[in-house]
Amino acid sequence: MANALVVLIIVIIASPAILLFDGPIVQALVTGAAAGGVAIVSGAMRPGETTFFLSFAGPAALFAAVPAVWMLFQVAPLGMFAHPIWTSAQGALGHPIVGSISVDVGAGAQALGRYITIVAIGFWTAAAAVDRSRAERILFALVTATGLIALTAMAAVLFEFQGFTNAAGFELVQATDCILIGVIVAGAAMVRTLERYETRRAHPDRSVATLAVTFAACAAVFALCVAALLVLAPVSVLVPAGYGIGALLAIVLIRRLDLGRWGIATIYVPAVVLAALLGAGKASMATQDLSLVFATAPEALVSTSQRLLTDAPLLGTGAGTFAAIAPIYHDIDDNTALSTAPTFAAATAIELGRPFLWLLVLTIGGTIAILLRAALRRGRDSFYAAAGAGSLIALLLLIFMNAGLLGTATAVIAAATLGLALAQCKSRSLPR
Repeated sequence: MANALVVLIIVIIASPAILLFDGPIVQALVTGAAAGGVAIVSGAMRPGETTFFLSFAGPAALFAAVPAVWMLFQVAPLGMFAHPIWTSAQGALGHPIVGSISVDVGAGAQALGRYITIVAIGFWTAAAAVDRSRAERILFALVTATGLIALTAMAAVLFEFQGFTNAAGFELVQATDCILIGVIVAGAAMVRTLERYETRRAHPDRSVATLAVTFAACAAVFALCVAALLVLAPVSVLVPAGYGIGALLAIVLIRRLDLGRWGIATIYVPAVVLAALLGAGKASMATQDLSLVFATAPEALVSTSQRLLTDAPLLGTGAGTFAAIAPIYHDIDDNTALSTAPTFAAATAIELGRPFLWLLVLTIGGTIAILLRAALRRGRDSFYAAAGAGSLIALLLLIFMNAGLLGTATAVIAAATLGLALAQCKSRSLPR
């Protein structure tokens, strides 16, 4: 298990390099590491850890399998559901073609591979994090990685590194999402250190000096990530940041003030109402698809995506096909890059279909509810579930603002954070 943990921490801390050099080679390396890590951890888990892991991994795996099954369905040769583009291709080539939902089967296969890799990292993290000491190391690895990404992004913008020179650069979008998660996990690490300080009498081996240094380091990363967001991120991205860290603080307040289970509703109902009012006030909601209303991407890319969404079939155009089909809807004199959609939500609606997008939103909402409930019921390790809930709340808002979650680095950080939260949702010492 030690080897699996070391490799996992290396992958997490390598996120800044993944961010800068994301591409087929880096993605292949991440896939190889994930495959090796899953193989090692599956053979190294003790029977008690395996039983505990399966208690939460089984239901999670069922939900995680749905997108993979749908992607396979999209690339399968199903003539009656085929995209109209295959009919045109058949006419042009002059011989029968059994088409698929996807307009690019190769892109669909690659998207499926990337998705399986990220899911594997999430379950790999969860398996390693069933032990409390290993969970703490993973938490600090996430704090370190996001702090390094914040430093990298600040330095890249300062020295005008390609991709970071403007808000449209996809590297900057990914970095922003990672940094936002970094604010939340650094906050969770600070809460963890305070919890350990309060219980130090029951653990004489804990050094007050070490705890003080740990708290100071986590506070420094927290401040760095907040500063990076204020400098680099669009103002609208600060809203998900506020909601994410707000979830963590709400859990701390509810537990400290003994507000009970309804305390979180008391705190968050006004926040939800405020978000609804802000959304309703968006003038573009009358003319744009909801998946594009809050996009921070260039207007030309948003317009192209709006036209694509208007024509997109209910079942989608196939996972990973945005770059292949977007040029058809692009203005001929516009030089805007079309490698990714302006938002993750728009990419999902176009490629996987609108019904799948709202199924995804409902699934994320349900997972947030589970993690918030777990955080309220958990003991002094509640900060793991709270950090997971806060990160998911932020990501749920971010998928309607940008496409950062499509990047490898952001997906790795998000998967590791969620895997850590799921593994620590309940105590192994309590009956289940």
